Amino acid sequence: MILEDAARKIGRYNDLALHYDLVASQIYLRRSDGGADPFGESFLPYIIAGLICFDMERMMGRGLAEKYRPECRGFAWRLSRKLQVIRPLLGPLVNHDITEVDLQQQRGAICEAYETLSDGGKGALHEQRKSFHVGATKILHFLNPKLFTIVDSNAARAFRHAPHNVPFRAATQPGYSADLYMRCMSCAQGDIRTYGLDRFQALEPGVPIMGLYDKLTFVTGSDRRQ
Repeated sequence: MILEDAARKIGRYNDLALHYDLVASQIYLRRSDGGADPFGESFLPYIIAGLICFDMERMMGRGLAEKYRPECRGFAWRLSRKLQVIRPLLGPLVNHDITEVDLQQQRGAICEAYETLSDGGKGALHEQRKSFHVGATKILHFLNPKLFTIVDSNAARAFRHAPHNVPFRAATQPGYSADLYMRCMSCAQGDIRTYGLDRFQALEPGVPIMGLYDKLTFVTGSDRRQ
């Protein structure tokens, strides 16, 4: 269970994943200051820094200029274009948290945004035009860390087991999809509502709801791998 022994898991994450925490805290601070358009140029470098730190760099192509500067027509250019596509889909959700959003009502917009970010082929975020599923969830999380969960191999492992039983495969490629992502979001929403929002946030005050939940899925999945 993801929220079982939550305080221990958060402590373990903070001990072993300081590099994630340092970058994430700056992204969260930038998102919370009220001045940054999450889809705009000023926030773009924060998303890119987050992806690099959160283990996505090998998929983003070579060269820091290409990663960070849209005019170099590398990763930053591709990401900037994608963000403008998903702006009308997610714009109404950028300041809402997981406990208050009707996920069924917003399913179409979230799935379309997920697929826009994760799709392979021409215009793909992945340098080799492959799918970018894990990166898509990290981008969504950086856009709104109160709403969107990260789903990587550790999180997929955590969600695969009871009581959630999300049907990810026990493989290097667990079978990520927009549908399974929505199931994970629904599980997260149920977990936090059952636990109680105030009690949940008290586990580590100041960390956005889904940043905190990400720590729990990361450690839960890591523990199951050992």
